[in-house]
Amino acid sequence: MLKLKDAKGKEPEQFQRISDLKAKVLDIAVRQINENTELKIGYTLLKQGRSFHAVRFYVTRQQPKQLPIPFEESPEQARVLMARRHLETLGIKDIQLVGRILGDKQLLNELFKFMYRLKTDKIKADKNPGGLLLTVLGLKKAKMS
Repeated sequence: MLKLKDAKGKEPEQFQRISDLKAKVLDIAVRQINENTELKIGYTLLKQGRSFHAVRFYVTRQQPKQLPIPFEESPEQARVLMARRHLETLGIKDIQLVGRILGDKQLLNELFKFMYRLKTDKIKADKNPGGLLLTVLGLKKAKMS
């Protein structure tokens, strides 16, 4: 169904090792389903002898994450509040940097674009997403190796 293996045997298997299948298919799909739906997915790989022969999925319901909607604030105030939360999440706490980003409309727009790309896996920043944001915004020089 997923076209991971050629049924006629003419093409080599797309994922030769189970670790590749886990990392590039299963783990990503499970994480995205858990983050974006009301379903909670888990799985285990079942062995027969020394090799894996099946995948068992566990599916339960989870409460959807309700985002707070600050109705008492203007849209601009709510946008700044959300930007502050994003910066906090990224570990950017320097008052001057936060003030500079929040005070500049272009930097604020770039922050929201960066967060969207980070959440949709368009960019990878496993170690230091805050540092990558500052580099993208031009507020920190990239290290040359």
